[in-house]
Amino acid sequence: MKNIEHMTLEQLEKDVWPEPGFQSNLTMTCYELRKKELSKFTVEDLRIMLGQSIGAKYLLPMAIKILKENPFADGDFYEGDLLDAISRHPKDTHFLTPPEKEILAGACEVVLASNTLPVKSGPQVEELLQYIRGINERFN
Repeated sequence: MKNIEHMTLEQLEKDVWPEPGFQSNLTMTCYELRKKELSKFTVEDLRIMLGQSIGAKYLLPMAIKILKENPFADGDFYEGDLLDAISRHPKDTHFLTPPEKEILAGACEVVLASNTLPVKSGPQVEELLQYIRGINERFN
């Protein structure tokens, strides 16, 4: 894969979104992040975009590198919110290579064993782990 760190999601996906008609904070943030170089993305930027299932093909591998170092990586909300955001869209993980899936599964296991995620997040992360491992038929 070519070096994409100095490219934007708009460039990579060859898709420039029109200015949103509905200008909520989240909508405008996602719109602006599509114009930001990937090398300048923060954990919070990744959390926002992956939580909305935007740009997963390019952003998930970046998030995996972060989760490998720190399964509890957080944006602006709480420890583990990056993994929590990823867990909302298990099917996005089909973009990952087998080694990346193993890293993600390991991060899920570490975080689940800690019992530190908010109550609503634990089941999502458990479902993501099952999906990665091919156990959860709900998503297949």
